[in-house]
Amino acid sequence: MHPKKKFGQNFLKDKKILGDLTNLINISPTNKILEIGPGKGDFSDFIINLCNSYYGIEIDEDLLALLKKKFPEKKEFFIKRDFLKFDPKEIFGSGRFRLVGNIPYNISSPILEWCENHYEQIEDMHFMLQKEFALRCSGTQKTSSYGRLSVICNYLYEVEILKDVEREYFEPKPKVDSLFVRFLPKMKEIDKELFKNLKKVTRVLFNKKRKKISNSLKDIMKDDVSDLSVDLNLRPDELSLKEYIELSNKLKNYA
Repeated sequence: MHPKKKFGQNFLKDKKILGDLTNLINISPTNKILEIGPGKGDFSDFIINLCNSYYGIEIDEDLLALLKKKFPEKKEFFIKRDFLKFDPKEIFGSGRFRLVGNIPYNISSPILEWCENHYEQIEDMHFMLQKEFALRCSGTQKTSSYGRLSVICNYLYEVEILKDVEREYFEPKPKVDSLFVRFLPKMKEIDKELFKNLKKVTRVLFNKKRKKISNSLKDIMKDDVSDLSVDLNLRPDELSLKEYIELSNKLKNYA
């Protein structure tokens, strides 16, 4: 079965690497696992029997048929659905679950947004991501990868790069290498108002990332920035997460 470009399919088949990734996830029998896009079931084969509760969400009808044939005793646990429109309460109720997946580059950002929307239910996420995107998720201040996505991810999660996976191990071979990344939620729930303001502050500042933040802050806080401890002469990529949170709290109070 040939990979379909419209779904961004790049299958990882190397059993040694798949075994390494499984060990890194450290699945226990009591875990509830949700796999995004099981594909041909190569990764599923390693994890499906390690936990008492496994589900795979697959949008491709042909692959879904293949999965049900490959795992006849578990066929009801593979569900045809567009993951971005899927409500995990359908299968887990209000219970918590763990996410795993080899994520297509074209939906990496929307999947992280989906995770934000279901944050309180997620124990952790283990995603295979294209290297550039993964580095943006894990970026720290003053590094070349640091940007708006870095701030948002580091506010929500402990982000840890677990393994490099070269492009040669995928079929078809993509143009870039990948990284296997763990996202561990930092909080039980998101402060929605603070998070909304964090998104606003980072959007405004990183839209002019070569400018001093003093110029951009005037667009959203007018002149009410005198009591900030943040150095207003810094550029957006020089601010720490703590400083972004201070700016977001200031905006929250200002509003």
